[in-house]
Amino acid sequence: MLIDSHCHLTKRFYEDPKLIIQNAVEQGVGKMICVGTSLEDSKEAIDVANTYPEVYAAVGVHPEETCNNWGEFERLISRPKVVAIGECGLDNKVGSRVQKETFQRQIDLAKKYDKPLIIHIRDAWEEVKEFDLSLNRGVFHCYSGPPEVPPNFYVSFAGNVTFKNAPNLQAIAKLIPLSSILVETDSPLLSPVPFRGKQNEPKNVKIIAEYIASLKDLNIEEVEQVTSQNAKKLFGIN
Repeated sequence: MLIDSHCHLTKRFYEDPKLIIQNAVEQGVGKMICVGTSLEDSKEAIDVANTYPEVYAAVGVHPEETCNNWGEFERLISRPKVVAIGECGLDNKVGSRVQKETFQRQIDLAKKYDKPLIIHIRDAWEEVKEFDLSLNRGVFHCYSGPPEVPPNFYVSFAGNVTFKNAPNLQAIAKLIPLSSILVETDSPLLSPVPFRGKQNEPKNVKIIAEYIASLKDLNIEEVEQVTSQNAKKLFGIN
């Protein structure tokens, strides 16, 4: 069984989430984490998780978003099937003081509620060092950082690891031990080769796992087993 550790399944992204989830299950994807990007999107992610037994939710405010009701956001964290806070983080495409404050608030909430973080970092690997994550745990999603993984954190590889123009990312994936790796699709974005440029789906996490297996000269069964165990441990799911 595979776990897609990061996908977006709300109606903002798919007209028919039921069909997308069925497609994934038929391809051996047993569980999916539907990741919120704003207060409203996080509410919808919870609705999806409550509708489909294979889906769990994360609630978060993406670095391109802001939140105008943190009290309401905080109340979402304790809802059933909410397994993480995110996605949150830093993105230098839209870098700002508010973005850093929003990230810090979610770091603090993750500690308060003992939830893992799902962290988005784009072109901001130096800036993230300003934040104390020593008391947190979580995953750096759609990983593009250095080969050294911080304690208590995993990294998750998405479809871009399969791209021909990603030799540096592929080299990093080879160096990071499988015990620190999750796999994800970031659906509907970042379709892996040979579907690059088309709408992505959680079913394609199998392609990413197979690619990681080939990079590391491992069999796919081991990659499926270990990455799924890692996801279950991080998110506290069975």
